[in-house]
Amino acid sequence: MERSFIIYMVVLLVAVNAFTNSFNIGGTDIMIPSPQGFSIVSKEMDAVYRLNLRMEDPNNEQVAYYISDLDVPVAINGKLPPLEKTFIVKVNKQIKNMVIGSKDFIKFKNATKLQNKEKIEATKAQVAGLVEKTNEGISDEFDVNFAMRITNAIPLDPHIETANMLSYSMYINYGVTVEGNKKDFIVSGTSTYVHVAGKILFLYCYGPRDSVEWTRNASKAWAEMIISNNQSSPVQSIGISGFDWNKIFVKSITGGISGAMFALLVGIIAVFKKRKSK
Repeated sequence: MERSFIIYMVVLLVAVNAFTNSFNIGGTDIMIPSPQGFSIVSKEMDAVYRLNLRMEDPNNEQVAYYISDLDVPVAINGKLPPLEKTFIVKVNKQIKNMVIGSKDFIKFKNATKLQNKEKIEATKAQVAGLVEKTNEGISDEFDVNFAMRITNAIPLDPHIETANMLSYSMYINYGVTVEGNKKDFIVSGTSTYVHVAGKILFLYCYGPRDSVEWTRNASKAWAEMIISNNQSSPVQSIGISGFDWNKIFVKSITGGISGAMFALLVGIIAVFKKRKSK
């Protein structure tokens, strides 16, 4: 009874603090509301929090990760819920401390639109290295014989573009082996780049293979909340000259693919940890 009450109070506290958080990104305070129906992952969600720390992405800094409010009680109880739908926000380390104007954001959007499918192929080798490091971390952290590989990534054409936003979706195919059991999975996701207060945020929204429309609609709603809660960006950048936005776009792809592994991993590990304990 006492433990249930503690869990209830922690869940309530998470819910109260989940709506809008301020994050200092490169010296600028950015207001990021939680996606509707989702809460930010905190240390109180022990297993989910530890798994999140094991996700490799040397190019981008994770700002926050969000799980469904329905999954919060299980996460607070120290277990891994079957997270089917998740959100993540990252910022590229190379441009984190820069003030990026609207003219340069246009260049970034153009690089995305012109080289979307081409750059996916170019990043496969880099992503494979990140996956290998993640495999090692997951195996050590959760005591399972775990291996994952990316078998394919299929980007779709951008479907939303505004002055402060660009979105495109993707299907990512994974081959997974856990304790000798092999299975293939497909994750659908939408990447949305948001430009506010001189910063470019990478927003990622993930779901099962048949939920690409949900990821698009949910990502758009989240991006619009972030834009409405922050100042607009200047026209000109500060301290940027001859910048190669193609490289930043490539790094945004690796951030999206590495983030897609998280929700998939949670469900897989939870299932096989139960089997191992029997």
